[in-house]
Amino acid sequence: MSLPNVEQLAAWLKSRRYVWGWRLRYWWMDTPSGARAHVVSFCLAVLATVGQLARMAVAAHSPPTAEEPLQAVPFWVVQLIILVVAGVVAYALRPKPQPPEQRKVEPPTVEDGTAVKDYGGTVWIEHDDNFLLAWKVVGQDPIYGEGGKK
Repeated sequence: MSLPNVEQLAAWLKSRRYVWGWRLRYWWMDTPSGARAHVVSFCLAVLATVGQLARMAVAAHSPPTAEEPLQAVPFWVVQLIILVVAGVVAYALRPKPQPPEQRKVEPPTVEDGTAVKDYGGTVWIEHDDNFLLAWKVVGQDPIYGEGGKK
């Protein structure tokens, strides 16, 4: 008996991961037990947050001993540096919106003297069989606020 082919095993594992990923997504998003899991995970996250806050409060109220130097200060400084760098990178990589272009409107042309057709019921109209009764370009007037300013 020979060992299974590595490519076949990788393909099988990939297909299983795909199937179970979709099953997990379906369970999490579309089932009542998934909705209950949302509530349970939220409650666990709140409990973990409260526990960390309590731990920080206890650590803040107990004075450090002479043998224990303040070790939290470098970690806070590193976290603040990471925060500033992440903010600068996010600001630099944000999408720059382009001002909207003035749209060019070309009305369809119709020959003078063309009769208005009266269609009754639901019918197919040929693509080149258009008739224009009226044309008005809308949305081109400036909007004025209070005081007559743009």
